[in-house]
Amino acid sequence: MSPAAHATDCSQNSSTPGWDVLDRAAQATDCANNRLQNYRQKSDERMQQREQALKDREDQLRNDTTGRLDRAREAGQEKLQAGRDRIDAIRNAPQQKMDQLRNAGNAERQNWDNMRNQTRSDVDSLLGGGQ
Repeated sequence: MSPAAHATDCSQNSSTPGWDVLDRAAQATDCANNRLQNYRQKSDERMQQREQALKDREDQLRNDTTGRLDRAREAGQEKLQAGRDRIDAIRNAPQQKMDQLRNAGNAERQNWDNMRNQTRSDVDSLLGGGQ
């Protein structure tokens, strides 16, 4: 502790006469006790600040780790879903191709039926109009 701080903690402006040794000893003891209490109080405050900083850092690291784990889990789930989708596409491809061919056959048959009906209609109108 600097002499200036010591002087402010233990003021020499006392009304005790210089010959009163007991009173000066009591004042010195009080002064030492005050300095000790101030030291303990500041030490406790610094300790609490360090503990709080440590707790904050621990929470931050825990949250960062949890966030990384969540992101990794989500990425894994996305990859897993992409793999499932790919397997489903491979599994469903033959059925889809069959459905497409079947529908194409139905569409072609519908075209033939439409042409047949149109031709029949044209022939009927040609023959019916000629009578």
